[in-house]
Amino acid sequence: MKETKNSFISGACSRRDVLRTGAISVVGLALSGCALTEPEKATPQTTAQALPPPAGPLRSAGVLAFGPGNVLFVGDIQSSAVHAFALRDEDLTPQTDVELGNFHNFEGRDLVQGIDQKLAAIMGTTYDEIVVNDMAVHEVTQQIFISVERGRGTDAIPAIVKVNHGNLEVLDTENIPHSQVSIPNEPDENSMLEFEPQSTYAITDIKYYKGEIFVTGILNQRFASTLHRIPYPFNSQAATCTVEIWHPVHGEFETRAPIIRQLIREMDGEPYLFAVYGCTPLVRFPLSSLTDGAHVRGDTIGELGYGSNPLDMMIFNDPFAHKEYLLVTIDDRSASRIAVSICV
Repeated sequence: MKETKNSFISGACSRRDVLRTGAISVVGLALSGCALTEPEKATPQTTAQALPPPAGPLRSAGVLAFGPGNVLFVGDIQSSAVHAFALRDEDLTPQTDVELGNFHNFEGRDLVQGIDQKLAAIMGTTYDEIVVNDMAVHEVTQQIFISVERGRGTDAIPAIVKVNHGNLEVLDTENIPHSQVSIPNEPDENSMLEFEPQSTYAITDIKYYKGEIFVTGILNQRFASTLHRIPYPFNSQAATCTVEIWHPVHGEFETRAPIIRQLIREMDGEPYLFAVYGCTPLVRFPLSSLTDGAHVRGDTIGELGYGSNPLDMMIFNDPFAHKEYLLVTIDDRSASRIAVSICV
């Protein structure tokens, strides 16, 4: 089997910066709720405010996902871990009364204006020192949670910020019931993937499905692209397999390129993991093949554009077409919509 060098990053642009830029853009689009009564002018923050509350066990704040029982999973690359915070009633504020606009005439409402300035204010810095890494919505309360970091290095200060009726509030993770699981074999900071340390991609996504979390990223091994299946509540059992794909544009199999976004969907009674990579293959894996120690080759079912970087992926039902679609948002073009019926 040929191991090939992944080349999904074009030019000298950091792919992590692309994802972070995309994340703040997605926040601006997705925070559609009640409009402020009077538009606020975004004025640069030049004076540092007080630091946010301590981040508890977090050393970094990356990808987010919700599980059962109000559990918020947070990827923490600096700690080589995934954290599970069991949110309490006082940690959640229902947003079900927020007006989201009208889908039928494509009308939206701004929930937070000048979000970069407001994040900077609560993090005690200027907007250009704020990094937004991910966003997740608590399904029952419809409250939005954002993973944020002040700074861009290993000493960045992490925080989880929630949106409450147009206001931003830092979640005090120090006192929330908590558990965590280690992610083994994190890449050495000296190991590079194109223009960045491989450790940047140690944890690229988390999804919960039927008692397990699925964690994608890169390990410090020959077949670097890896997927972990970890039972929740956490215990000592975990399954780790390596994955590879055929990249049509590059014309080769790739074993280093990490999965950037994933979701799990049952088709004809069998669960599949759908994954999107940089530059931008769409791939599927039967969950039954993702066993401990396996090396799995995914089925490439689509190519979404040379030189592109995926931002997110979701399933939605189109009320006009009465069909279910897979939607992949991309950094340099409009989103790609693929009918779920043709994915298997």
